[in-house]
Formats: sequence, structure tokens, C-alpha cells
Amino acid sequence: MRELRLDYWHQVKNVALNDLVFLEEMGVLLGLTRSSARSHHGTRVYDFQPFYPEQVTVIGAISCQKVLAVMTLNGSMKRAAFQVFIEKLLLPQLWAGAVVVIPIS
Repeated sequence: MRELRLDYWHQVKNVALNDLVFLEEMGVLLGLTRSSARSHHGTRVYDFQPFYPEQVTVIGAISCQKVLAVMTLNGSMKRAAFQVFIEKLLLPQLWAGAVVVIPIS
């Protein structure tokens, strides 16, 4: 693993900071509710429970200067949706020399 990190560092150490583009994706579950609540002694808590069975996914790309592309979709990220994000939203915003960094977990 150490050698892989060193190889990566040698590849990116000469990339200008302004040419870096960072891509990130996250999911949000909108239907989560609290499992407990507080009320005055002897009173009951009433609360609304939202009904959102779906997950919302957000994907975006930023540079040091600005947000380049953002897309939201209902449900999880699939290959076709990712392809649309890259081809239709991100690629038109890139410039010669741009380096897209995608974290892999």
C-alpha cells in the first residue's frame, strides 16, 4: 500500500491546484424520524412522521474556484445516472489539463 501511495504522489505532485476537480457523491434518507422525544412532565409528545420511502442521491464536482456540476436523483446512484452526470454535466465544464479526483472507499 505504501508503494501505491508513493506512486500516486509522484503522478500528482506536479498538477496545479487550480486544475484539480473533486467529485463526491452522498445519499440522504428523508424518512428518518427520531426514536425519542421530550415533553413536559405528564404530557405526551406528538410529532409528524414524514413518508419518504426513497433515498435521494446527490453527486457533485468542485474546483478551487467554483462548483462545476451538481445532480440529484431519487434512489441510489446507478451506472446510467453516473454516465449522464459525467457526459452531460461534468465534461462540458472541464478544461484542458483538468484532473478529476474521485475518492474510492
